[in-house]
This record gives sequence, C-alpha cells and structure tokens, in this order.
Amino acid sequence: MTAVRKVLGLASVVLTTWLWAPKPAEACGGCFVPPEANTLVTGHRMVLSVSKTQSTLYDQITYTGEPDEFAWVLPTKGIVQVGLSSDLVFNQLDFDTALTVLPPPSNCPVYNCGDYANEGNVSASSGTGGASDGGVDVIAQEVVGPYETVQLASNDPAALNDWLASHGYSIPSDIQPIITSYVNNGFNFLAMRLVPGVGIDSMKPVRITTQGASPVLPLKMVAAGTGANTTITLYVVGEGRYEPTNFPSFEIAPEAVIWDYNVQDSNYTKLRQQAYDATNGFGWLIEAARPYSASSFRANILNVVSFLGPVESGYADDPADYEGAELAANEDMDALFAGINEMSASITRMRAELSRPALGSDLLMRAADDQAEVSNVIQTKQWVGTQPPCAPMPPGCDDPNISYPNGPPNDRDDDPNQSSSCAVNTHPRDALGATALGTFAILAMLWFRRRRSQ
Repeated sequence: MTAVRKVLGLASVVLTTWLWAPKPAEACGGCFVPPEANTLVTGHRMVLSVSKTQSTLYDQITYTGEPDEFAWVLPTKGIVQVGLSSDLVFNQLDFDTALTVLPPPSNCPVYNCGDYANEGNVSASSGTGGASDGGVDVIAQEVVGPYETVQLASNDPAALNDWLASHGYSIPSDIQPIITSYVNNGFNFLAMRLVPGVGIDSMKPVRITTQGASPVLPLKMVAAGTGANTTITLYVVGEGRYEPTNFPSFEIAPEAVIWDYNVQDSNYTKLRQQAYDATNGFGWLIEAARPYSASSFRANILNVVSFLGPVESGYADDPADYEGAELAANEDMDALFAGINEMSASITRMRAELSRPALGSDLLMRAADDQAEVSNVIQTKQWVGTQPPCAPMPPGCDDPNISYPNGPPNDRDDDPNQSSSCAVNTHPRDALGATALGTFAILAMLWFRRRRSQ
C-alpha cells in the first residue's frame, strides 16, 4: 500500500499542475488588434461578482492566431478600480462547477474483503482625473502590472473614436456605432494595452471593480474581434441564484439525458445544441446554481499558489516572492467576495454560444425568482448500448460476504431498463468517481505540505 500511496501522490501532483497551471487566455473587453493581425476571439470566460456595495468583472478570452499585441476597451460607470488577477480564479471556478454526467447506477456485487479487493474499483466520468484631449477627458491613468490603463470620459462619440484611433486602438467600423451608443448613455471607457515591449506572454487577467450593484455584462463591446459565434461561460458570484432578464435561459432536464455505453458518453451535448439552435443563438444555459463557500475558495487558491509557486500561479513575477504572491491572491479574493455575506453566498454558472446578432445587446441579470439549486452532476437513469459486465471476484478475496448497492437484483423495480445482468463496475465508494479529481487535488496539497516539512 505504501507504493500505491506514492504513485497516487505523484499522479496528483501532475494532475493538479495541469488543472491550475495558467493557460494562454487573458482578460479582455472589446479586443482591438492591429488590422494586419490574423487573430480571432473564439470565446470568453467571465466572472461577475455582485453585491450591494460593488461589482467586479473578470474577463478571460481564448483566441486563434498570434497577435503582436492586444488592446481592449471596456465601457464603465464612474471611476473604476483596476487590478490584476490570475487564471487560477477561472480554473478553480470551473473545477468547482464543471458539468459531470454519470452513467446509470450499477448493481454489481461489492466484495466485502478489505481495501485490497476493491482498490481502484472506481469509474470517473466526464462529459475572465485629469486632462482634456480634444473633447475627451482623461479622468484616471496608471500602469497596472504589464498594462497601461486610461479611463476616459466624453460627450462626443466622434472625439472618443478619434482619441482611441490616434492612440493605437484599431476600432472596427461596426464597433464605432456601439461606442457612440455607450457615450450617448453616459458611459465612460477603460482603455488598456500592454506596455510597449512587454509582449503578449506577460498578459494577465484583469479585474474591474465598479461601485454599487451592477449585474450587467457588456456584450455589445465583447463583439469586437469575434466571429459568427462566440462561446461565453459566465460565473455570477453573489447572494443567491441569478438569471438573464433580456435573454432566454434554459436548463437541461436530467431525465432527458441518456447514457450510451457504446461510446461511453451521453446525449447531453446534442440536447444542449438543440436548445441553443431553438433560441437562434440567444439562449443561456444554466449549468449550475448552488451555495458557494468563499473561505473554501480562498483556501484552495492559496494552496495552489503555494504548490505552483509565485510565478506559475500568476500572482508574482519573482519565483521567491511567496509572501507577495499570497498577498496578491488574498487581495484578489477580497475583491471577488467583497460585500457578499458568506452565509448566503452562491454561484451561478451560465453558458452561451452567442450568434453575432445576440451581441447587439448587453446582458442584464437579476436575482432569480426561483432560487432552487441546479446541480452540475447529472446521474443518468436511462441508457442505450451494451452494458459492461461486472468484474469478477478480485484475486485473493476469500470473504464470501457480498452486497448490492441497490438491493438484490431480483428486487429492483425502479428502473424500466434494468436487466438481470450487471452494469457499471461500482460500489458505494464510487462517489469518488464524480470527485476523483478533487481527491487527487487534496492528495497533492497534503503531499506538498509533507515534502516542505521534511
């Protein structure tokens, strides 16, 4: 068993590094790359934290191509606070809320002959004030990490477009009317670009904090740099479940999801696409909605920062600056959960595959009338295809005592698809199947702490 534990420890280290290592996807509002750059924004992961006192938006993009530089513009209200974040925020939220579709419960025998016999008998499943310049007021200007940031105010859309163009922001012609609309509605703008010579490898996600509750996603500006369809995953952190008010939303009924043993997958993706098509690319899928622990989230982030190190975690540039990285991570978490009562904190995960016309309106949200939880784990009860046979009694298992997780096979009448044969090879500890990655992560943390103490 000592050898097994060592193997699990090493496997968990590799897995944890893969899960939380920063990926090449960075923060962005409306992306403005040079016209000669062959770059296309393919998707966003966004986080919106909403409380009565303030709202904070995190935005992370995925893109194709190799741009020489990125510049982006985000509509804002009043003067905002700009800070740096890390891919860890998005990766942890995804880890905690990612959809898992499980095969139907099996009724294979459990051999009660010690840990050795059932070792490894699990099955995992899967499924971000100042001067005036030609009619534009520069109300704030600062360098934040690798970025030059400027906050602008103007009552003249043409002057604002001219200012952006003269300062190196390539404004597509179809985005100019959108900027005009925001100006006419009293918005300011945050313009950001990389410090000259820094390079895109230094890009980090940014967070933008606005005073007051503002459950709005600026989709009109997100349209800049995108193609015909844009995939957006949105995590709303607040006190309760949120839902769109000006876009259709839907859920996938668990009873409609069917497991196919021939391909070891379900029809979930097909059902999701059918629902998107039915809304003409306007619909938002509510993938999960449940209570969320700010303290657990913070502890997980800090553990991963300690494990990966200051640079790889994205919270410091000096590999020896553990104190600075932890300080930056705590500041990031403070912004994410500011003003939210931990006892009633909740997370709503929404996903959309928006058509270009859908990006013509900003997403408005509100606390949902129905505060029922939406689980991100779907336990299928129907199946097609050939079920795998039950595993034989493990070698060396002499204990004749066996049990069935769902009762003796002949007594089952709750599943119309149940046959006399066994299905998936599981036993009660197979709850690990849905949380195997989480267990590996915990093992990694424990392993790392033990190694540091030696």
